[in-house]
Amino acid sequence: MMLVLGILAKTGAIAGVLFGVFSLACGLYVLSEWVEEYPRLARKAIHYTALTLDAILLLTLFDGLSFWRVAITLATNHVYLQNLRTFPMVSLGGPVFLSSCGLALGNHFMWFFYFIKHLGYSFGQVCAFMLFCVWLVPLSLFVSLMPEDAALPSSGGGGDGRKSRQNMFKSMFARFVRSTDEPQSLHAD
Repeated sequence: MMLVLGILAKTGAIAGVLFGVFSLACGLYVLSEWVEEYPRLARKAIHYTALTLDAILLLTLFDGLSFWRVAITLATNHVYLQNLRTFPMVSLGGPVFLSSCGLALGNHFMWFFYFIKHLGYSFGQVCAFMLFCVWLVPLSLFVSLMPEDAALPSSGGGGDGRKSRQNMFKSMFARFVRSTDEPQSLHAD
């Protein structure tokens, strides 16, 4: 009896993780659609989110977090904000974008190793800090930024010179999901 329940529990856990990942991907896709429709509002939202997180980071100093790590994270947030100058366009080979990517990884590992050494924080506190103070701004930029190549007039198809706008997240998502304008038949005719 325990064998069946064990297999059932593991299958349920795997299904739960898969549904969670799928839900997250769908939510990010909807968010990227919203950002495409309202780029000015998205730019303001990202800017104010970064400033709010700066205030939260300063408040975390009262909880005893490392001053230098907080200062590095504040500086990292301001490098992220440099991407907003040309928002939603980004040069994937540009120094601001590349330094943002490097700093995002460095910031993640810096805090990861800090929390490994300082075990006085609960798992929930560490997850909340990492989500809001470390990952929120870079993830929101990732979902909303559009490579400069994607905004160039399309060279294929109709040749009407219209811009084919698609942000980085949507272009990556499109590689995994096949979409066509015509419905697919389930039966071969």
